[in-house]
Amino acid sequence: MTGAMMGRVTWRGWPVVSRLEWRTAVLALLAGLAAASCALVLAVDVLSGGGLAIARGVVAATCAAAAVVVVHLLRRRRVSDAEAGVLLHVGAVATAVSGVVQTDLGWQWLSASVLSAIPVVGVMHLRRWGLVSLTALACLGAPLVFAAWEPQSLLTLIASVAMAAVPAVVVGVVWALAQQLDAARAAAARAAGLDELTGLLNRHGLALRVGPLVRAASRAGEHVSVVVADVDHFKRVNDTHGHLVGDRVLVAVADALRGAVREDDLLVRWGGEEIALVARGEAGRVTRLAERLRAAVEEVDEPGLPRVTVSLGTASTTAPLRTTDDRASELSARLLDHADAALYEAKRAGRNRVRHGAPLVLVAGEAEQPQVAVERSVVTLPADPVVALPSTAVPPSS
Repeated sequence: MTGAMMGRVTWRGWPVVSRLEWRTAVLALLAGLAAASCALVLAVDVLSGGGLAIARGVVAATCAAAAVVVVHLLRRRRVSDAEAGVLLHVGAVATAVSGVVQTDLGWQWLSASVLSAIPVVGVMHLRRWGLVSLTALACLGAPLVFAAWEPQSLLTLIASVAMAAVPAVVVGVVWALAQQLDAARAAAARAAGLDELTGLLNRHGLALRVGPLVRAASRAGEHVSVVVADVDHFKRVNDTHGHLVGDRVLVAVADALRGAVREDDLLVRWGGEEIALVARGEAGRVTRLAERLRAAVEEVDEPGLPRVTVSLGTASTTAPLRTTDDRASELSARLLDHADAALYEAKRAGRNRVRHGAPLVLVAGEAEQPQVAVERSVVTLPADPVVALPSTAVPPSS
């Protein structure tokens, strides 16, 4: 879990804190409150002539330790979860020991209250056994503090049980809320990359996932292929049956395409009635895959929906040896352009068929020099130039 950074904090023009991570700021604030409370207790005890039943040395040591922690946190600006866990565990033990050795009732109540709060702060940094051990320290420490007061008192027993239960209950509630928040964030992140209607990836989702796919193809020595499918006469469907039926047709087409591809293939609603597929595999896979997609849509027969077909265009190339996410996105964009051009050839040829675009050949080892086209225009990538060779259209098999 990462936290946002606070801006620069100044005092009379002098920088005090620069970019303090918010969870570290919470720890520093709590340690500062502990130091201030100890200093206040010492001041009251001195002014009252020793009216508080406290060991000043213990309180002074606690105050100094808390102040050192504050300075350390402000200097570090960001502490790891492991370091925060150590500080919280040490703080819980020190608070429990301080409450046991002191005889002042007010101090004991203060120690027990602080013990109850420490595990709540721990939820920000700890998970599983770290949080369990910190909560256990708080639940056991509070009864020990009150047991040192009046062990045989009924009030002591009730207070001990209550103070032991409070950390467990509060931590359980806060932890459950944190889990729900994490789940909501994960769902929002997934939804940000998905098309709301079809559940396929959207363009943002493709940008996030195309890099790993291209790198996997590169490691396996495979091709990266793109298929673009467009629903034939979709405007006629909307005009004749209405947009609600048109939406249902798109969902049915998306489901049919989803059932014809592998789990690691990327299906994307590219826009309107266009759906794109980015896949990896051997050189001839795209030919078989495109025909399988066409046939899958042709077989869709759902009550209340008109029968539709799709036209498809493809493009393919060998995966480049060196691929960043940006270069993978650029490569997929080039392939999509070529597949889209092949798609329009399929439309002009009569629809419900597949056309294959010009193969793209990545020329290795010439990262800085543009390539000369054989017959047509040149397509270049930053590190692996791409040369468009003459189109080799394949007639539909249907």
